[in-house]
Amino acid sequence: MGLIPPKWLERMVEAYRDPSLERAVYGEALTMSDIERLLSETPLHPMAAAADYYARVIKKGVGSYIVNIYLAYTNVCVTRCTFCDFYVPPERRSSGYTHSPKHLGRVAGLARKRLGVREVHMVGGNDPELPLEYYEEAIREIKREAPGVVLKAFTAEEIGFIAKATGNTPKEVLARFREAGLDALPGGGAEVLSEEVRKRIAPLKISSDEYLEIHRLAHSMGIRSNITLLYAHIEEPKHVAEHLYRIRRLQEETGGFISFIPIRFNPGKTPLSRHPEYVKKGDRGGLYDLRIVAASRLALLGAIDNIMAYWVSMGEKLAQAALSHGANDIGGTFYNESVISAASSLRKRKGMSPARLVFNIATAGWTPMERDTFYNYYPPRAEPPRLPWMQG
Repeated sequence: MGLIPPKWLERMVEAYRDPSLERAVYGEALTMSDIERLLSETPLHPMAAAADYYARVIKKGVGSYIVNIYLAYTNVCVTRCTFCDFYVPPERRSSGYTHSPKHLGRVAGLARKRLGVREVHMVGGNDPELPLEYYEEAIREIKREAPGVVLKAFTAEEIGFIAKATGNTPKEVLARFREAGLDALPGGGAEVLSEEVRKRIAPLKISSDEYLEIHRLAHSMGIRSNITLLYAHIEEPKHVAEHLYRIRRLQEETGGFISFIPIRFNPGKTPLSRHPEYVKKGDRGGLYDLRIVAASRLALLGAIDNIMAYWVSMGEKLAQAALSHGANDIGGTFYNESVISAASSLRKRKGMSPARLVFNIATAGWTPMERDTFYNYYPPRAEPPRLPWMQG
């Protein structure tokens, strides 16, 4: 690619004498070993400075957020991932839920009317009893009740499962969903694209190769997608390096990824929280999150322009710090279904207001803008703060 860093960054890189950082700063192709070094050995300060500089240059100083709603169509799932406390196994489906397509459409419609959401983010469990027509009807109901709102739904993992459960190919499923009105795929289900880890934390999920192939198919059909990373569990730097290297290579091939979203593992009462390796590693602290974000920006430089500081998993304060470590986007409002009650408080909606998102973006030194799924920008819905220390 070839980049010309500013003099101050050149001097900083020279002072630290880190070959992988130097290659990244000058826009040279990084090997998996380079990325692993960024994740494990490179000092955080110069890496963060470089990541933040290039993020602001690439995005022209614009930091963004989206007004969206999160819908889960079912929590019945056979995949039993060790990091999940969301699912209910099929044998206990009576204690779970599966929302009707009409219900999903109604919630999406109310979210559009009352909150002006620009995106519906919808995912769910892998339930073998749901027919293909259920998903198609859900898509149509949402698009009918919430016209103009982008529907980003069904991870590559879900597409693979639905295809197998209904006797179709992933390409056939994607084609039918696109015909019904699907706009984009979310990036969930990636976890870690290294079989050494993936098979230990999600043994029943599709393989890394299958996961990436479904994204490749979607991109070839004009369906763009996000891509995620689940970190802070049992992974090592080499596994994250492989993950970043593989998605960069696919992006160079298709150009279909919209954004990269690192997601911190929150242990809760999940089986993975009791895994001996996780217990041994313990809490890696907030600097690990910031290192993941900074290294991701440099590893994906020139390939994926949007790196998200996902406040839902890393928390509001750390997400704001990530906006100075290579991230340019803080994610969305992520309201949940309780939005159907006009009197519900924001706390009960389990989301973050546009005003608060704007505050976090602006106080991290960015010009806040609202966006849609595809990073088309709109004026923010709240005035940025004017604090004395922000002047000059």
